[in-house]
Amino acid sequence: MADRHISVEILEPPTAEEGPRVDPATRVDTMVKDRLLPTARLEDGRYVAWWFDTDAPEPHDPATSEWVVAPTRFLAAATFRELTEDPARFDELVSAGANEAGD
Repeated sequence: MADRHISVEILEPPTAEEGPRVDPATRVDTMVKDRLLPTARLEDGRYVAWWFDTDAPEPHDPATSEWVVAPTRFLAAATFRELTEDPARFDELVSAGANEAGD
């Protein structure tokens, strides 16, 4: 069986204007374990999770600084939750991605 890869991105753009292009009418709060997390569809058809509870600012609010982008709502929300539960891992992955981009 051939390996298949699914792209999950962690984004920390310098400004809210540089964040992913979200269709605000598609917001759905998605349950992961015992917590609802906001998700929305991006203009390119993928999904984004951006906050740790349903009391979230809009995706392009200046308070929103990290996004997890994935092909499904649940994958984005579950990844976001896992990474926010382990901030050191979140920082490690973001740093590794920045180092790869600089190579």
